[in-house]
Amino acid sequence: MEIIDLNKTVGKSIQEFYEENDFGEDGGINSKFAWIKFGFFSIPIPNFESRKNNVYLHDIHHIITDNNTSWKGESAVSAWEIASGGWGNFLTPWLLTLWAMGLGILFHRKSTLKAFANGLTMRNSITCGMTKAEISNLTVAEIRVKVSNQNSTNKSPLFWSIISLIIFFLPFFLGGILLIGIINLF
Repeated sequence: MEIIDLNKTVGKSIQEFYEENDFGEDGGINSKFAWIKFGFFSIPIPNFESRKNNVYLHDIHHIITDNNTSWKGESAVSAWEIASGGWGNFLTPWLLTLWAMGLGILFHRKSTLKAFANGLTMRNSITCGMTKAEISNLTVAEIRVKVSNQNSTNKSPLFWSIISLIIFFLPFFLGGILLIGIINLF
C-alpha cells in the first residue's frame, strides 16, 4: 500500500482502498461473487450475506495495519485480526482468516508472526465497540489510537499457527480424499 494519510477519514481511505484494488464501489458488497486472486487466475466464492455485512471490517484492518492485498499482506492482516480479538461469532470469517494465516505461516512466516505480535496489544474493528458509521467518521490516526494500547492477551502464536495450518491444509486433504474416492469408483 501507499503511505496512508493519517488525517483522512477511515471512510475516505476505504473508498480509495477499493478504487486502488479494483474492488468496486463499497468493496463489491453488491456483487453476486467475490473473487479470490491466486497469481494469474481468480476463483469466485459466493458473496454471502454475512460477507456483505462484514467485509468492510476486514478492509478497515488493511487501513489500520497498512497492509496491502498481496498474499503477504492478507496473511499479516489475518494474523493481526486473530491476535486482536478475532471474529466473535462469525464462523466464515474465522475460517477464511485462519486459512490466510496458515498460508502466511508457510510462505511469509516473519511478517505473519510480527503482525500477530502487534495484534496482541490491540483491538480490532469488531472488538472496539464502534459502529461502521462511527469508525468511518474517525481519521486513520484516531482509529489507530482507538484500537491501540490495550492489555496484552495471552494468545499463543504457536497454538494459533497450528490451528491455522490445520485449516489451511483441510481443503487439500478433503479434496484428496474426494479424488481418491472418485478414482476408486472407476
